[in-house]
Amino acid sequence: MNDYRSTTLQHTQAADSPEPLFSRFSDLFRAGFSIDWGIGSFLVISHCLVLVLTPLAYFYAPAGLWKVMLAWTLVHAFIAAITTTAYSHRLIAHRAAKDIRLPTHIVFLGLQLFALQGSVRRWSAQHVIHHSVDRTGQHHLDPYSTTWFDTGWRNFLWSHMLTYLFNHPPSREFDAALNAKMHPAIIWQDKHYLPLLILANFALPIALGIALAGWLGGFCLLVASSAGYVLAHHNTWTVNSVTHLWGFKKGLISSAKNNYIWLGPLGEGNHHADHHDHPRDFRNGFGWSGWLLDPTRYLILSLNTLGLVNGLNRASRWQEARIITRRKVRDTRARSQSAVWQRWEDKLALLGEEWLAAAQTWDHFKLEKNKLTQQIRQAGADTMAAARERMGLTHEELLRDLQARREAVRAEMQDARKRLKARREAFFTALSELKQANMAVA
Repeated sequence: MNDYRSTTLQHTQAADSPEPLFSRFSDLFRAGFSIDWGIGSFLVISHCLVLVLTPLAYFYAPAGLWKVMLAWTLVHAFIAAITTTAYSHRLIAHRAAKDIRLPTHIVFLGLQLFALQGSVRRWSAQHVIHHSVDRTGQHHLDPYSTTWFDTGWRNFLWSHMLTYLFNHPPSREFDAALNAKMHPAIIWQDKHYLPLLILANFALPIALGIALAGWLGGFCLLVASSAGYVLAHHNTWTVNSVTHLWGFKKGLISSAKNNYIWLGPLGEGNHHADHHDHPRDFRNGFGWSGWLLDPTRYLILSLNTLGLVNGLNRASRWQEARIITRRKVRDTRARSQSAVWQRWEDKLALLGEEWLAAAQTWDHFKLEKNKLTQQIRQAGADTMAAARERMGLTHEELLRDLQARREAVRAEMQDARKRLKARREAFFTALSELKQANMAVA
């Protein structure tokens, strides 16, 4: 119980906001930053042109082409966003799957070009550094930090867009993340990124537009394509900025502050606190609302069903319970009267430990069931022949034995599930009673 309380306090302290590094944007230059005139000019000009040229393109578009333009923009934005969230983010940066097949790499590396957010290699390296801050506390390395400045609006502008207008000082951490073992296809895309980008985002829409409606059609589809990647940019940037500045639930060990909120295009923003507390999970959040608000996980599950990715990583019930209980203890302690908290602290810690123990038991039986299921599938394979001879069992006897053991484990799992539910309800009931006790004192 003492260990539970001390660990919770450590996580609370780790999640506290660090001291700001800068007061003004001009302070960045003294810290070794410089303006990236190439990327900066492109981002500023593309945004301005999209705002100015989009209404003109729709006004002068040949009859009926506006439908093609709108569809192209929406499809472009969706492809750019989903490939960023599913591939660059979860599968590559966080290695949410143990095995990614070559066709998956080829298809997603091609589609990721529409995001126009840098190569997968560089995107994932930056994101690895962003998450490593949760462990190291070195928030000066976070490329899109929301904690560098002493005013909220500066932090928002920096994390949302300005960070991409600057060359960041070199660091060993970024070099290590960039040079981490990568699939050869990812390295190939990184080397040929610029010509591939031009082909996907400029040559392709212009050629299609010309084929449909001449040079005016080429211009119109180019504008539609530009609107698509601008929308995709803000889809990603919103996750970087808003989810670390505002939200309903603060991360346990990170600066993420967004959970159970409407925001989170394509599943990355909502449950962002859950994601930062267990980033390798192929899902973005825990609980039923995570299922409702995370379409990216459906794509990854579909890839897994097709055998295109294998070995999905996810938090165990024990890991989920540990994160949730410690968050609740931290938040409840912060809102409680000192005298009330002292009376309830031990009880709440005990109920939390009982929930964790029940979750650990359920995880154990689930692992056993999965092992037995795998053994049953292999029962007729040559790899089981030696085992059958050692055990002195026929194939049929071995199969019946494995099936009987699996049924026994399933029964144990049902009991463990009931205990897990009961312990969870007891913990939340105590939280509700503690809240009422605080209201009575107030």
